[in-house]
Amino acid sequence: MSSDSKVSRRVDPATLLARTARLVALSLLFVSYVAYLCQEFPIPSTQEDLVKALRSDRPPVVEIAYDDRGVNLLWETAPLIYRELRTQVPGEVGDHEVAAVEDAIAAKAGMRVKDLPFRDWRTDREPGGLSVLLPASYPLFLRSTALSWAVAGVGIAVLIAAYALPRRYQRVKNRGVWFTICLTTGFGFFTFLWLERCVAPATGEPTELKPRYAWCASLATGVVLALGGWGLVHAMRWM
Repeated sequence: MSSDSKVSRRVDPATLLARTARLVALSLLFVSYVAYLCQEFPIPSTQEDLVKALRSDRPPVVEIAYDDRGVNLLWETAPLIYRELRTQVPGEVGDHEVAAVEDAIAAKAGMRVKDLPFRDWRTDREPGGLSVLLPASYPLFLRSTALSWAVAGVGIAVLIAAYALPRRYQRVKNRGVWFTICLTTGFGFFTFLWLERCVAPATGEPTELKPRYAWCASLATGVVLALGGWGLVHAMRWM
C-alpha cells in the first residue's frame, strides 16, 4: 500500500473527536432514557421483597410518600433498577397511616422504626405539566444528580451546535429546525446526533436534508425508542 493511500485513510483528529463526542453523547442519552423509564415504571413488589432488601448487607434508601390511594415506597435494587411497594390504606391517607406502614415493616424486618433507611419522597422532582410541554425536560426529574447534570450538558451542547455551527457542518440548513424538534419531541436529540456529523466534509458541503425529513426521522426515532421502552418495562416486570 502506498504512503499516499495510508495518508488518505488516516482519520482527521477533528473527525475522530466529533465521532467520539457523538458516541459519548448518544450513550449518555440512552442511559438517561433507560433510567427515566426504570424510575417511572418501577417493578411492582411486596413487603417481603422490601424486608429482604432491608435485611441485606447493603440496605437501600427507601423513599416513602402517600397519595389518595395509599402509601408508596420506592427503592433501588441495582443501578437504574427500582422496585415499588404500593400499600392500600382504607379511608383518608395521612401521616398517621404512613407511620402505621413504617411500624409494620419495622416489625417484619426486626428493626426499630428510627433505624429504617426511609426518607420522604421528593414529590417536587416528579414530572408534571412541564414534561408534557417540553419533553426534553425529563433529565430534570432523574434521581441520579450526576446523570441529570451530564445529560443536561449534552442537551445544551446539542442545542448550541444545532443553532451555531457553520452550515457546512450540518445537513439541515435551517438553524431553527433542530432546535425546535429537540425541545418539542425530546427524541430530536437522538436524531440530531445520528444524522448530523458535525464535521465539514472533505469537499463541498454535506447533502442537504429537508426539514420535513428531519421531523419524520425524529418521529420514527420516537416510535423506535417508545417500542423499545415498552419492551424494556415489560421485560423487567417478567423478571
